[in-house]
Amino acid sequence: MGITALDIMQKDLTALSKEDFIVDAVKMFYIHKVTGVPVIEGNWCLVGFISESDIIKAALPTYLETITSSAFLDKEGELGLFDKIHGIGFRKVEDFMTKEVIYVEPSASLMSVADLMIRKRIKRLPVVQNGKLMGIIDRSAFCEFLMEGGVLDE
Repeated sequence: MGITALDIMQKDLTALSKEDFIVDAVKMFYIHKVTGVPVIEGNWCLVGFISESDIIKAALPTYLETITSSAFLDKEGELGLFDKIHGIGFRKVEDFMTKEVIYVEPSASLMSVADLMIRKRIKRLPVVQNGKLMGIIDRSAFCEFLMEGGVLDE
């Protein structure tokens, strides 16, 4: 059998609860230098995923807000953006997370993991077995595997 998701996944997991606040998510992204984390409940049961993109989308003005504002391109518009970001800081992760999470099982082949991440433009892919979060694979895991596995040795 070839290399699987289990072989390259990170087992030291960082996750949030759906009850955590957006400010907690932003702090976690910064501290752990990640772009998103799984959202869990109970005994590590995967219920969602929250990313920097989810938070940025929530903070950006909607199309209607943009066209009805005369100041969306000037400094006043920037202040409005900061106010909106500040306003969502103490809302729950559950309000902004992706609920239909794309994930793989530990037995997924390395090729299928790579294909899925490329096709769906996924930076961090949860590894789940029977609904329980087991690990995570990020793009750097592939580079690390290639280097440690001697694939790129000269």
